[in-house]
Amino acid sequence: MLLSMYRSLVDRSSPEEERELMRRIAEQDEAALAALYDRYSSLLFGLVIRIVKERQEAEDLLQDIFLQVWEKAPAFDHNRGHLYGWLVTLSRNRSIDRIRQKQSLNRRHRKLEEGTALEEPLQQNAHNPFALVVALEKASQVRDALQHLPQEQKDVIMLAYFGGYSQSEVAHLLDVPLGTVKTRTRQGMRKLHTMLREATS
Repeated sequence: MLLSMYRSLVDRSSPEEERELMRRIAEQDEAALAALYDRYSSLLFGLVIRIVKERQEAEDLLQDIFLQVWEKAPAFDHNRGHLYGWLVTLSRNRSIDRIRQKQSLNRRHRKLEEGTALEEPLQQNAHNPFALVVALEKASQVRDALQHLPQEQKDVIMLAYFGGYSQSEVAHLLDVPLGTVKTRTRQGMRKLHTMLREATS
């Protein structure tokens, strides 16, 4: 089905037409981007949903992909292949990146739930029985407090403080703006501080 649709599109689209369309997009012509979307969105959506398996996820990714087309249009080289091939590569890479991001986040969640994300302070105090007891208690309190945070705040704190990622890397992993990561981190850390203070008072 996708192959026959692709062949039909290729048959109807001359290199000159596509070159002109991408030239207009590179010049920030929104009508040209809309025309490209109308021409290829159904095909690309079919590809994306086969990879990510979720309709809402695929719809969000499709918007991201055409935003990338808008941003990268000046760099597209018609001499290196057909426009559709470039769009497929862009869509496939973006979809795989999203799957990897979700898998990485899920692994961090499991580590936190199992307590392994908090092992380092325990290992550091392994030869000091009193310090080890304190570290164990704090680890348990932190783990319990994290469960009461909103999911978006829990995610950024878990990746930054337990995953060792920078805030820029967290923004990339979660596919959100850096400013959003910073705001969620501040809000989450304030709530954690309040909950831990109440737990020890």
